Amino acid sequence: MAEQRWEVPGARFVVVETEYPPDHGKSRRSCELELAQGATPISANEEIHLRTAFLAERDVLLGTGRYERWNPDPIFSTNLGIRLAEKNPSGCRVVSIMQIETRSQSPSFFATGTAEQDAACGAAPRFAHP
Repeated sequence: MAEQRWEVPGARFVVVETEYPPDHGKSRRSCELELAQGATPISANEEIHLRTAFLAERDVLLGTGRYERWNPDPIFSTNLGIRLAEKNPSGCRVVSIMQIETRSQSPSFFATGTAEQDAACGAAPRFAHP
């Protein structure tokens, strides 16, 4: 996978844009916000605030009729999603997720982002692939 990363030195988060290897001339993409290496993990209180904000935004989007609820398996303390009800112009289902793990018995984890879900869709590749 080819990726580009954007981060401000010393910032807590990094933006990661990923393009998956082309298949039949098409390449699907994702864009995620992750914790920067060495950054302070998300606290349980921050998780509550982030979850509340995600759910509020998801409710607004669901109200438009253009989105549907999509929740991944509950393997993290927070694992929420939403996706387009129809395919995008590149023929992809697009999902947005937020995954957080703050339970003390598990390694801390945070990622949120949007990705084209299907492997058989996408647009022309933009990144260099080996």
